[in-house]
Amino acid sequence: MAYDIRALSPGLGTVFTDYLSGLDFANTPHWASCFCRYYHTVCPAEDWMARSLETNRSEALREIEAGRMRGYLAFEDGACVGWCNANDIANFPRIYPDVAEQCHGKRVGCTICFVIHPGHRGRGLARQLLARAIADFRSEGYDAMLALPFESPEAQERRYRGTLNMYLEAGYRELSVDGSVHVMWFDLNDAAAKGTLS
Repeated sequence: MAYDIRALSPGLGTVFTDYLSGLDFANTPHWASCFCRYYHTVCPAEDWMARSLETNRSEALREIEAGRMRGYLAFEDGACVGWCNANDIANFPRIYPDVAEQCHGKRVGCTICFVIHPGHRGRGLARQLLARAIADFRSEGYDAMLALPFESPEAQERRYRGTLNMYLEAGYRELSVDGSVHVMWFDLNDAAAKGTLS
């Protein structure tokens, strides 16, 4: 089914925070206070774990208002049912130094987190969010997209970065593998790939 996918904007800031606040993170309780700020920070892990829910929520709202936090919200019948954090790779300073060499100075977009409502998983929503991100980064003149999915059967919750198959089906190619992390690349200027998600 097709969802109503909207780019994150200041007018949707509280929709975003309300959506994440309303999810059950019982299996990963430390995620409940994240508000998708983790990859936007560079503080040590112990400092990150000490940050409060309200600190991250307020920071997210400020960054959304300033236009620095980007992504997509998915709706069905007016209710928010999904989120994808998609931004310029340089705006994810926690991981950018690890992939800067692969980016080679190009303009590179990255999808780093998908949060799909439990009732809408397995319906292709993450793929629709990814397709929208690819289309928008291409229209903005970006050169490529990067993804870093985890593939670990023992830790299914780590699939929040999207699945390896999802990226392969979208036309990404694998650059390298580091443990359970696959470094995936999609050339937005490749004519052969432009029809992949149309």
